Amino acid sequence: MTQIDRYVLFLYGRVFVVCFLTLSGLLVVVQLFTNVDEFIGFGKAQGGFVRGLLVYFGPQMLSLYDRLCGLITLLATMFVFAWLSRTNELTALLAAGISKGRIVTPLIFASLVMIGVAAILRETAIPKFREILSKTPPELTGETIEPLKPAEDHDRGVLIVGRHMIPAKRIVINPAFKFTGPASSLTRQIVGDQAEYMDRDEKHSAGYLIRNFQSSESLAGAASVRNGDEVYLYLPSDTPWLAPTDCFVTSDLEFDLLSGGGAKQFASTAELVWRVKNQAAFFGADMQVMVHSRFIQPFLDFTQLLIGIPLILSTKNRNLVNMIASCVVSYAIFFGLSIGIRTLGSNGTLLTPAAAAWAPLLIFAPIAWTRTRSAMDS
Repeated sequence: MTQIDRYVLFLYGRVFVVCFLTLSGLLVVVQLFTNVDEFIGFGKAQGGFVRGLLVYFGPQMLSLYDRLCGLITLLATMFVFAWLSRTNELTALLAAGISKGRIVTPLIFASLVMIGVAAILRETAIPKFREILSKTPPELTGETIEPLKPAEDHDRGVLIVGRHMIPAKRIVINPAFKFTGPASSLTRQIVGDQAEYMDRDEKHSAGYLIRNFQSSESLAGAASVRNGDEVYLYLPSDTPWLAPTDCFVTSDLEFDLLSGGGAKQFASTAELVWRVKNQAAFFGADMQVMVHSRFIQPFLDFTQLLIGIPLILSTKNRNLVNMIASCVVSYAIFFGLSIGIRTLGSNGTLLTPAAAAWAPLLIFAPIAWTRTRSAMDS
């Protein structure tokens, strides 16, 4: 690595940090001043206002980095070339016989590192914070009430409906559990005042604890519904950890699915693959599109960089305003077409999920690589 490379990489790193802090700072300011009461209440629950902000915005910064990494690498590369051109350092380098392709090479490798970091965060750090990431600021205090989307656990034969839900507390208000599976041999329906989703532990599988339950049939003294080692319905008559007025319905239907499954976007690729294999009945083609997109996302980010590099290296776009406009337009077109094609695959109409996910890469990557090689060799 030459001294020129270190100097260019220093400029790149500085611009990358400034761009990221500027975009993330804008997010913090907008959300903070539009939801100040919610953050004050959340800060009290977390032991301090500043601590509350760190708990909420820390994961948000990771998610924002993941989503904007491709754009920021393009902007950082663009600003480095604009700076070198403004200070006439680019002219001096070209006069010394150093090609534009040689100048941009360390920036490409630096961008690959940044894109790789985003991919690592997407699979390791972000899934750990998906609960807080799936919440909007009004939901932080636990007072927000949302409509419930009826969902059915086909494997266990349970349909869950309710009046509404409290996402922050994972509670369904006035739930009704309608059984068509093994539990239907004992009762057709159970209703209650509320149902709380509980994760798997040593006592039970994942499912819903129904408080003050009532059944369409008398369950006084009835035994829990079992099939071998699998329990479908826990009843208080033979379950010591249940209160006399409570029962527990096991289900693989995660609470997030009752609100439309928004938190799945923060799951790791391994979790998404598991959901497609084991919970395909809960999701449509959009989940398959998401799985394929996870594998190709780093390549799409790099393709976006390659689309912008010819615009940056062009002698016609030395003006900073023109460079910014060209890069933003190219990013918008690429992003918009990618979303549009994925939407077609998610609807399952014109394209299969795999074709919809891979089409943007197959269309744009060869063109971007060809144009970039031409611009670097010129």
